[in-house]
Amino acid sequence: MLHTVNDYLNQAEHNRGLADFLRDFKVDCLDWAVTCLFYSAVHYVNAYLRKNNITIPRRHKGDQRGPGRTNIVQQDPALSFIYASYRHLNDESSDARYELKKINAADYDKFLVTQLDKIEAYIIPKVSS
Repeated sequence: MLHTVNDYLNQAEHNRGLADFLRDFKVDCLDWAVTCLFYSAVHYVNAYLRKNNITIPRRHKGDQRGPGRTNIVQQDPALSFIYASYRHLNDESSDARYELKKINAADYDKFLVTQLDKIEAYIIPKVSS
């Protein structure tokens, strides 16, 4: 089943809502909150890809089968503007999950959330018709 641009936008909002809930009510779960922020970014990128009829990769990183989502964000001239923000969220999410990095509230509020805000503000006008 092919998902629509709105499906991806709704999922991005859903993930952001969970991140906000965790930040407000489970501050000890900021590792999962940053993961939700990253997956929100993934779905904003998916919305862009769907809108532009670009095949949505099943992986973040590319391999012999083709580019991954991160490669596309980095290399597509229309998406490269958000690459740094996307990579920060990806890296922080990965570090929280696999390296057990503790995310502090100040970094979360002042840096990580602003990375998703930048992605959202950039993508929404590009996918809205």
